[in-house]
Amino acid sequence: MENVKNILLRQVTIVDPSSSHHLKKRDVQIQNGKIIRIASSIKGNDIPTLHQSDSYLTPAFVDLQTRLGEPGNEIAETFESACNAAQKGGYGALLAYPSHSPATTQAAQISYIQQNARKGVRLLPAGCISEDMNGLQLAEMYEMHQAGAFAFTDDKKNISITLLARALEYSKTFNGLIIVFPMEPQLNPGGLMHEGKTSTLMGTKGISSVSESMRIQRDLEILKYTGGRLHFSNISCAASVDLIRKAKRQKLSVTCSISAHQLSYLDEDLINFPANLKVLPPFRTEHDRQSLIEGINDDTIDCIVSDHTPVIIEDKAVEFEYAHFGISSLMTAFQSALTATEGDIEISQLVKKFNTDPAHLIGHTLCSIEESSSPAMTLFTLSQNTTFSKQNWKSKSFNSPFIGETLRGAILHTFLPKP
Repeated sequence: MENVKNILLRQVTIVDPSSSHHLKKRDVQIQNGKIIRIASSIKGNDIPTLHQSDSYLTPAFVDLQTRLGEPGNEIAETFESACNAAQKGGYGALLAYPSHSPATTQAAQISYIQQNARKGVRLLPAGCISEDMNGLQLAEMYEMHQAGAFAFTDDKKNISITLLARALEYSKTFNGLIIVFPMEPQLNPGGLMHEGKTSTLMGTKGISSVSESMRIQRDLEILKYTGGRLHFSNISCAASVDLIRKAKRQKLSVTCSISAHQLSYLDEDLINFPANLKVLPPFRTEHDRQSLIEGINDDTIDCIVSDHTPVIIEDKAVEFEYAHFGISSLMTAFQSALTATEGDIEISQLVKKFNTDPAHLIGHTLCSIEESSSPAMTLFTLSQNTTFSKQNWKSKSFNSPFIGETLRGAILHTFLPKP
């Protein structure tokens, strides 16, 4: 379906809460990126037609955690390769994390990233919280906000009490979103995987779930004191879900996300030291995984992110201790979550964690699936599966445990409006 100009989609289920056709099966005619007609049935024998059973049409996915590589690490990923991978994974927009070289700390860098989208995939830049991500002094957050920054984060770097309090206080002046990674590095220095029976059996340094929950407790207390908007990225354990659920009931302005791959693996899967399963936070227990699913279902967890981390082969094809953390995941995030949660999460609930909920969180407007609109849309089916290989891989980095695996469903096409 490359270079689609005119097509009729037959009997697709529209998943879009803002649309009058939400959860209804419809024929949809698309011409040059614009929806010409939506109806129960459309006659069009002269129009190229796609009729794939059990197919869904939804606003294109929005990722809130993508590392682009470029600038500074183009050998691992470029704007173009990231956007190509994103489109194949069903994404129409990516929150571009500031962790490249140099880090995004100025308004001019925000504008530069916005201007470098490829194939219509929108790059939504995030700025740093601190100058050069050094954790010492605030970056020019207001100037970056004025230039179009959608959020502020120091990625997975440690954020001190003083810096977080200042960032939350300052960001209130423009309703900015502060994103933090909850882990206390001093509790388990040098940890490589989840601290538990498997790490003990392997003789490997562990990372306790307490290092995550204690940091969340600390940051929630700071949020109570300062106000502002705080988002916890990549939560991974049951205790964290419980803390955030309680904080939301207390009406704190707090949100959170999980990595899609966190639903697919457990700490016991690392028994043979597979470097492509070395991630941060680490894969935890089945109890934790079930708690994440419960958090998705009751909306404690606001969105599911790719946590896309491109790593060159030289930094993965080494001993487990020295391998870099991270997975190249833009192509597989949605389908890995779809596979891991089959029977546990309704399709419409899972989909909104990939598009409407993350978009709302950062103030990114999604165009509704209605006649005469030109939305970014993802068409996927559950009637066929996808086997990922190096031959069909679009990212420049191959650090993924899903290469060689077959995942549920298939992304048939990502429709993107012309830039």
